[in-house]
Amino acid sequence: MRTKKRIWLVTALIAVMWGMTHFPSADVLAAPQGVLKEAIHWSISGDYLDPATSHFISASLPLYLFHDALVKPMPEGLYTPSLAESHTFSPDAKLAEFKLRPGVKFHNGDTVSAEDVVFSFWRYRGAHAKTIQDKTEKVEAVNPALVRFHFKEPFPDFFEYLVPGIASIQWVVPKKYVERVGDAGFKKHPIGCGPYKFVEFVPGVKLVAEAFEQYWRKVPNIKRLEFYNVAEPATRLAMVKRGEVDIATLMQGIFYEDVKKDPALRLVISQSSNTWSIFMTAQWDPKSPWSDIRVRKAASLAIDRKTLADIFMPGCSPIGTMALEGDPNGVPFPPDPYDPAQAKKLLAEAGFPKGFQGGKFYPYEGGYWPYGEQIATYWKAVGINVETVLLDRPAWLAMRDGGKMKGGIFNNTEIHPTIGGRLLNTWGRGSYGNYPEIQALWEQYKKEISPKARKELITRIQYLIHEKVMYLPLTPANAPAAFGPRVRGNPFRIQPLLWFTAPLEDIELEK
Repeated sequence: MRTKKRIWLVTALIAVMWGMTHFPSADVLAAPQGVLKEAIHWSISGDYLDPATSHFISASLPLYLFHDALVKPMPEGLYTPSLAESHTFSPDAKLAEFKLRPGVKFHNGDTVSAEDVVFSFWRYRGAHAKTIQDKTEKVEAVNPALVRFHFKEPFPDFFEYLVPGIASIQWVVPKKYVERVGDAGFKKHPIGCGPYKFVEFVPGVKLVAEAFEQYWRKVPNIKRLEFYNVAEPATRLAMVKRGEVDIATLMQGIFYEDVKKDPALRLVISQSSNTWSIFMTAQWDPKSPWSDIRVRKAASLAIDRKTLADIFMPGCSPIGTMALEGDPNGVPFPPDPYDPAQAKKLLAEAGFPKGFQGGKFYPYEGGYWPYGEQIATYWKAVGINVETVLLDRPAWLAMRDGGKMKGGIFNNTEIHPTIGGRLLNTWGRGSYGNYPEIQALWEQYKKEISPKARKELITRIQYLIHEKVMYLPLTPANAPAAFGPRVRGNPFRIQPLLWFTAPLEDIELEK
């Protein structure tokens, strides 16, 4: 609770730019030293190296390594001034203006300018690109240090789209370099203005970066960062125990307990806004069992959320709402209890006393497969049988966002700190459907600029979602990690979105 309150206190300070002039000067800081190695549980796609295609939350690592944004989630707040030292948003939500920080350099020595911002915005083709760009009349480089966005109509949700995990449309790349090497060339050797320069990328194996000592915010503490894609938790744990890596992510179950008992390791649990929920895409198909509210409720009652949390998300508790705790626009609903007897009763009332075949189930990728497989086990116990399909992260995300999971079920992770952002993200993926009365309210919400009216609309939407059992909220998400003795302090900064090790320039090694 204390952490959640802190997240929302920080986020509430978005408009207060107290941090914009307090970054340390790069020329008074020591040169970066040493090498840090990390075994990560998720895979990195080549698309993640380019902000034009790296909107996924799992792309935050290369985004925060190599690139930078006008504003971005940092320990200081959700929209911390970064490449833009200040910004304004007009009361009618039709104009946004960003004043660029002077003298910021790309890794190739080019100066970041308003032209790069304009180029990056229109070049973006990731999630929600059409929605954002269709609403934009023009993006104007007023002068080299000032960018102005003109919208065709009120766009009150514009800033909701400026967060990784929804879109990376305001992360800036060098226009001249991209035009010279092309998109394919850029992915082979990305140039950004982030704290680290690209060194090497081997798909499915490793990503290597070296400190960029001219980074505007500060000189990174560590000279070289190496990230190794290691799918098996036992292997990750063995690597950190042997000193082959300094950090091993996602230590769950028996591995979590093993780390706790090892005096040579530290167990660090990240905090984030990520939450898990189940989404049944066939609920609008009248021929599908999932179209019956009683069936969806039965599926919810069949899941033991407390055990899910204890085993896979230690330190977390069951949830009953899509909204993050503390969200001023969120409606808190209690989590459904674990009641398999009532689940079987509801299935019988719906006409399925012997259960039914529930279609394909796509658990979230890799290290989280056991979480999804446990859900399938709970369902099987009450008669809901699903065909579990296991995909790696890039394939899973591509299928979900491309609408290719239609007719199936997936356990989804929501990452945006606000309920409005969560729904923007959820309903912007694929074309899985919505209820007419909810869609009508949602269309009204997207156009409304009055904070009071928006709160009333988003509240009504949440009640309808809950009543229709449209989603099955499960638990928050976290990622316990094993830290070796070389890592100083706790680099898991408590902030609205980021977990694992970020900001990357702040990580330190023991001397």
